[in-house]
Amino acid sequence: MRIAFLNLCHTDPQVVARVAKRLTKDPDFDMYIHVDQKSDIEPFKSLLAGNEQVYFLKEREKVYWGGYNAIEATYKLLRAALASDRQYDYFVTLQNLDYPIKSNEQIKAFFEKFRGKEFIRGCPIMRSKDWHFQEKYKIYNYRDSDFYLKPHNKLVKVMWDGWHALCSVTTIGFNGVHRENGEALGLYYGCAQWAVSRELAEYLDQFEKTHPKFNRRMQHIKFPDEEYFHTVVHNSKFKDRCLYHDEPEARWLVNWRNLHYFEFPKEVTVLKKADYDKLCHSKEEELFCRKVRTGESDELMDLLDLMTEENR
Repeated sequence: MRIAFLNLCHTDPQVVARVAKRLTKDPDFDMYIHVDQKSDIEPFKSLLAGNEQVYFLKEREKVYWGGYNAIEATYKLLRAALASDRQYDYFVTLQNLDYPIKSNEQIKAFFEKFRGKEFIRGCPIMRSKDWHFQEKYKIYNYRDSDFYLKPHNKLVKVMWDGWHALCSVTTIGFNGVHRENGEALGLYYGCAQWAVSRELAEYLDQFEKTHPKFNRRMQHIKFPDEEYFHTVVHNSKFKDRCLYHDEPEARWLVNWRNLHYFEFPKEVTVLKKADYDKLCHSKEEELFCRKVRTGESDELMDLLDLMTEENR
């Protein structure tokens, strides 16, 4: 069982290096890392220098929160791993501040047990009557820009919002069902961290190359990393291979966890030492936690390392 971990990063190289070193202790586990083009890649590289199971992508995207470039960066990671002669069985996406809460042996055993299954849950939001979901595709979104990183006066912000409101005329009549190549693709929503088999990874690769209209539409969906891959999978034959599928509509990302434990009262909680006990009693499919941070979660990470070493 060979696994490629695809890590989308922009900050805290200490956590990234710590996770990579933990996972690559297994000779069948490799990590592919995309560092946001807006971030300095050298601190990440220096902490992992000499690790032959870690691969840094040379071609990088500028990734913005809520932007489509996260999809393009994920595809770069996926394709780099697919091109390897290592022939991975599974591809697992991670996002920077994730941390393993199971040992490498437990992670490998989990994927062996569910070999052939896919781990990407999807909530159907097409034709939803809930504005919480409708706004994801009825309001024009565009965040692949430095605009949100810079301070602006009130007039500039009003003009920017006005432009988006005007552009929403092109999307407001959309009911969440995209049509292309004779297919009707209803939108699905879920967590950005997921895991797929090699067969599905190859399908995703080909889908992106053959659905340009879908790709353009997803550039203006709200938080496309929470809809793009979920929509593709749950409109394909692979949906029946998902560990969970055909679930009813439900709000909030915590209802759509795949392989990560996280808490989301208003934003994703930074986990600390006090959270250790609950992580010890995590579900079988909760292989990682989100999120940890250097300087806040150090004691928790130390405890998790001890626990997973004992669980070998």
